[in-house]
Amino acid sequence: MHALKPSYLPPQPTRRTRTVPRHKPQPRPRPHRAIVIETTVKLSVNAVLSVAAIGALVQLLPYRSSQLAKLQELQTAVQSMNDRVDRAQAHFSQYFDPYQTESNMEAQSNRIGAQQRRVVLQDRGMH
Repeated sequence: MHALKPSYLPPQPTRRTRTVPRHKPQPRPRPHRAIVIETTVKLSVNAVLSVAAIGALVQLLPYRSSQLAKLQELQTAVQSMNDRVDRAQAHFSQYFDPYQTESNMEAQSNRIGAQQRRVVLQDRGMH
């Protein structure tokens, strides 16, 4: 019934397998790699330029504030000069008006007009 199997296996004919040389997978061309590199370079250059521009602006802020202070001083000086010019123009028209020469002489000297009399006030003290 049950027959015992032989303890050794008879040699089987060796199969010759055909070896097919495997090709190494060639790297696929990556068309996006060039775009990625170009974009990275552009971003880094723009970042460097932005940092340089911000640094320049930070250095210019104190200069701007000092220039504003100087401008304010100059505007104040110009305003005071304008006031002086206005006063000088008013005096000029007063001094060189031929109709006002007599009143100008009276104002700037002790002379009085021919029709006027000098009034001298005296303190009479209490007696």
